[in-house]
Amino acid sequence: MEKIAIISDIHSNITAFNTVLEDIESRGIKRIFCAGDLVLKGSSPCEVVDLAKQKCEVIVKGNADEGAINEITPHKTWHRETLGEERIKFLDSLPLYFDFYMSGSLIRMFHASKNDTHFRIMDFDNVQDKMKLFEDENRVVPDIILYGDIHIQYMQKFFNKTLVNVGSVGNVVEFLNHDDTIKDMRETLQAYYTILEGDYGEKEKKKSLSIQFVRIPYDIEKEIEIAKSKNSASVNNYILELTTGIYRKNKK
Repeated sequence: MEKIAIISDIHSNITAFNTVLEDIESRGIKRIFCAGDLVLKGSSPCEVVDLAKQKCEVIVKGNADEGAINEITPHKTWHRETLGEERIKFLDSLPLYFDFYMSGSLIRMFHASKNDTHFRIMDFDNVQDKMKLFEDENRVVPDIILYGDIHIQYMQKFFNKTLVNVGSVGNVVEFLNHDDTIKDMRETLQAYYTILEGDYGEKEKKKSLSIQFVRIPYDIEKEIEIAKSKNSASVNNYILELTTGIYRKNKK
């Protein structure tokens, strides 16, 4: 049996990323796969990209990674210029998805969908829409999907398939059901990732496979100080999300 850590949506949050890596190491986990969105939002894109290249065996491309490559806004331009040419080339070279077998199940990891990093499926969407994530033009249909993008960790079983959102390392938010009267959001504002345990590479024989959700408190104030010191674009929106869990586009 082998454990694989599945991380996603780090979003330039080096403090949360380091905390998660320390937890992964403490559990003796050697393999780390990343479901994308290394950059944007936070203030340490270079540190996050360099560390992910060092620590992650597999990385797929996220919509934020694409945004840093070619979209023109002050925030994305800041990230692109900060990252520099070589890191941008690395982000551009990332695949959109990764297939692997574990304990007799075909598992597909992508950021938002197999062929489109911007195709968004929320936890509250209906099952018919969620089944679109399993569609494959080559009829190689996975048993389990691991994805990121929405920053909300959940798992659902339907039609003999399993859909897992692995959660966000560096930018947990609540798209719905946020109550402004709740002043202490520490239960939500942590670093999230997922652990798979099974027989990696086993294609034919069904064996034990477990999926574990992990969340870890990290030093948000330290991350805010780093963000302020670097004076990155949209730093106030970043601080809003880190401290409230309110998605910046939902800000009233």
